[in-house]
Amino acid sequence: MTVKEAIDAADDVKPNAFTTATKIAWLNKLEGTIASEVFLMAPAEVQQFKYTEDNMSAELLVAAPYDDIYELYLEAMIDQKNGEYNKYQNTMQSYNARYADFVCWFCQTWDPVQGYMKEEVIYGTV
Repeated sequence: MTVKEAIDAADDVKPNAFTTATKIAWLNKLEGTIASEVFLMAPAEVQQFKYTEDNMSAELLVAAPYDDIYELYLEAMIDQKNGEYNKYQNTMQSYNARYADFVCWFCQTWDPVQGYMKEEVIYGTV
């Protein structure tokens, strides 16, 4: 999923008045969290995930089938900033569940410290 696709998906579901720059800033925050906390990247590596309106065709870190976390996160931020706290809680609950699914899959499949798939996955024992 690209930055533009994530923003378009959220805008289709939740029309809003927030600028593209604001939504990109939200995505940058999420990408930084994923890069540092899940992929265990060094701070210098995390800096490369700073998207702007000039690179909206850039691919986001999380691929399908878990890439819907971006849309859910943007929807939650829209709800929060609009003061729609009940909607925010519901959307964040969906986002948190989906994010947890991604992290569980990633931890079972990849060894981020070593930078490769775990042997069990390669040989089909997982």
